[in-house]
Amino acid sequence: MTSTLNNAAEIRKIISNKKVKDLHIVSDLKGILSILIEWTLIITCTILSETYFSWYFYPIVVMFLGARYLALGLIMHESVHNLVSKNSFVNDWLSEIFCSWPMLISMRSYKIKHLAHHAWLNTDDDPDFISKADENWQYPMMKYKFLRILITQLSGLGIFETLKVMSSSKMKVKKPKTPLWYHLLRYSFYLTTIGLFLYFDKGLILVLYWLVPFFTWTQIANRLRRVAEHSAVEGKSHDLQTRTTKHGIIVRIFLSPKFISFHNEHHIYPGIPCYNLRKAHKVLNENELVRNSLHVSNSYLEVYKECILD
Repeated sequence: MTSTLNNAAEIRKIISNKKVKDLHIVSDLKGILSILIEWTLIITCTILSETYFSWYFYPIVVMFLGARYLALGLIMHESVHNLVSKNSFVNDWLSEIFCSWPMLISMRSYKIKHLAHHAWLNTDDDPDFISKADENWQYPMMKYKFLRILITQLSGLGIFETLKVMSSSKMKVKKPKTPLWYHLLRYSFYLTTIGLFLYFDKGLILVLYWLVPFFTWTQIANRLRRVAEHSAVEGKSHDLQTRTTKHGIIVRIFLSPKFISFHNEHHIYPGIPCYNLRKAHKVLNENELVRNSLHVSNSYLEVYKECILD
């Protein structure tokens, strides 16, 4: 019988700190550049699509942009762990303005919920775990039911569940009251952005290249990657009920950006920036006992074979 470890703390004891110390270094350049790259891709794709518009290629544009908006959400997730910049002001406000607000999310609210997710992973004190208590998150799941959920995401209605899950509404502890100035600043951002697009008669661009991709493909991609992260991982302690999923460049572009699929590594070492998670995966795999203790799928197709029943 193959021996395994019981929890993440045991894994951290086995892996030498020297092997992962450098992986914890936060690069302001990489963090800020990651935001700039995503917005450059969004703007460039929008300009090219408008210049050479075709309804045949528009679905690919929707998928590409939807994945870019998911990438911005994942950069916001990085900022929750203070991994975008070593300067807390820069870390928080770059994330709020350029990542979370365009995704209709408050980073400061999400931070409370997500840190609780890490502290009490897969327990009744984990707000993510609580929010997945309904039948739409019980895996393994029948294929027809899973397809029905994906159709809901594609219709745009899935945004309501996403916003509910991303909030801290399921927190057992009381959330600090958000100051009025923050609400005013955030909603001024929305009014100004929408007002400028309408003033310059570019409202359709906002619909075609933000609303449609974000309300459809972003929600589908977000759903699929969230299923892979913690669903149908059996026979492990609660803080090891996590999955790392390997994939290629196409999947990274359209479904799982920012190395978020290295989810075992993220939960064992939440202080490692996303651009070092693949290196952390190699370090963990050097130890046979650690390797045998972690759930790793070789593709997203393999994940759904584990999670979806015919």
